[in-house]
Amino acid sequence: QSRIDITAVVFDGSIYPREKPSSSIIEEYADALIAGAKFPPITIEQDTHRLLDGYHRWKAHLKLIEENADDGQIKASFGTILCEKHVVPDHIPTKLYAASLSSQHGHRLKTAEIKALAREICEANPDFASAVIAEFVGKSRQSVDSYVQDIKARRQEQQQAIILRLSRLGWTQEEIGDVVGLVHNRVSQILSEMPKLAKLTKTLLDSGIPPMDVAERFNLPLIVVWSILLEGLEDDKRLDKLDIKVQPYDVWNFAACHDLFGKQHPGRIPGQLIAHVLYFFTQPGDLVIDPMAGSGTTQDVCLAMGRKCYGYDLDARHERHDTLSHDLKTGWPERLKKADLIFWDPPYFSKMDSSNIGQEGYIEGSISKFDRDQYLQFFLARLNEAADIVKKGTRLAFLMSDWDDNTNQQEGIFLWDYADIIRQAGWKLIRQIQIPLSTQQVHPDIVKKFRASRRLARLERYLLLGIRP
Repeated sequence: QSRIDITAVVFDGSIYPREKPSSSIIEEYADALIAGAKFPPITIEQDTHRLLDGYHRWKAHLKLIEENADDGQIKASFGTILCEKHVVPDHIPTKLYAASLSSQHGHRLKTAEIKALAREICEANPDFASAVIAEFVGKSRQSVDSYVQDIKARRQEQQQAIILRLSRLGWTQEEIGDVVGLVHNRVSQILSEMPKLAKLTKTLLDSGIPPMDVAERFNLPLIVVWSILLEGLEDDKRLDKLDIKVQPYDVWNFAACHDLFGKQHPGRIPGQLIAHVLYFFTQPGDLVIDPMAGSGTTQDVCLAMGRKCYGYDLDARHERHDTLSHDLKTGWPERLKKADLIFWDPPYFSKMDSSNIGQEGYIEGSISKFDRDQYLQFFLARLNEAADIVKKGTRLAFLMSDWDDNTNQQEGIFLWDYADIIRQAGWKLIRQIQIPLSTQQVHPDIVKKFRASRRLARLERYLLLGIRP
C-alpha cells in the first residue's frame, strides 16, 4: 500500500463495471471522511494508474478538495489517497478484473450489471469461458451461461454458416479449421450435420418461402441459401433463376452490379460478368482462383454456379472469411497448380487518375501506383510464373481497360500491350470480349468536366481469354 496524489488517479469509463455511480454514496463517504472515518485503499492499475476499484471513495476525496479549494488543511488531509497497485493478468479483460474487486466489498455489483458485463465480454470474445467470468464476479457458471446463451448460439450459427460456405467452395477441412479456429475433428463433426440443414433449407425454399426469409431464419448468408436453392441445376437454369440473361456474343453489357454478388469495394465489377465467364469457359465443379478478389464477387458467383473457388487479396479490410490475405507481388499461392480457371481483375494503371471513373480508394501497396514499366513487368513476371505452375488446359480470364496519358508525356497502355504480355508468358489467346462500362455509371459532373476539357472518358473494358497449351 502507498499514497498517491488524488489527481494522478485515472478514471477510464470503458473499464468501469457499474451502470452508473451513486451520488448519494459519494456524499455519504465525504461526510464520513470529514468525521475521521478510515476507508480501505482504492485499487489502481500499476503502470497506467487507471482506477480499478474505489470510485466512490476517490470521488469523495475529490469532492472535498473541490468544495474546499482554499482550505489548506482539507487539501493536506485529502489531497492524497491510500492505494494498492495491481497488475491485471494478460488473459483477463480489465473490466472483468475491476468487477471482481467490486464484488469483494459492501457496495456489490447488481445482477443486471454483472449480466451486462458478461454479455459485453462474450460479444467481444465468444470463446471466453463462462466459468472464468463466474469465478470473477461471484456467480454460478449456470447463471453466466444463461446471460450469454443467445450470444453463444448466434456465434455457433455464424460459425456453422462460415463452415458451410467454405465447404461448398471446395475448401478442405484443415483449411476451414484454420479460418474458424477449430480442430479438424470438430469441423468434420459440424460438416456431418450440414446435410440436415441444407435439406431443411431446400424444403422451405421448395415450399415457396423466399430465400431472404430462409436466410434470416437460419442466420445464413443469402448467397449460401441461393447456392442450396440452385444446387443440381444446369448452368442455364441457374442463370435463369438468378435473372441473368445469357449474352451469347463477344460484347457483354451490364448496366449495374447484381445485388447478390460481392460487397461494396473500389472497382467492384458486376457478378453477371463472372457468371458469363463461368458459363462459357468452365464446368460445374471446376476450381477458380481469383488472386485479387476485392469485393468477393468471384466467390459469391462460384457459390451460385457450383464452382470451387479460392479468393485472395492484399487489402486486409475485406473482412470476408472466403478471402485469404495474400500479396501477389510475392508470387502465386500454392493452390494455383490445381486451378481450372484464373479470373484476374487487377487494379487498372494509374487508378487514382480522375478519368478512371469510380475507381478511387485502393490501399497502399496497390500495383495501380507502379510506374508504367513496373506495372507491365509485374504482369509479365506473374503470368510467366503462372504458366509454369498451372496444368495444361488451365484458362485465364484477364479483365483490363486501356489507359492513355492526357498530357501526352508518356506512352499509353492498350489492349495489345496486355495481349503481347499474355502471349510472351506462354499462354495461347483464344478470345477477346468487350465489356464496356454503362454510360449510366458515369457521374454527370465527370461528363461535364470531360466535355469542357475536350477529353474522352474511358468506357471500354476488355476480357482477354487465354489457355495454357
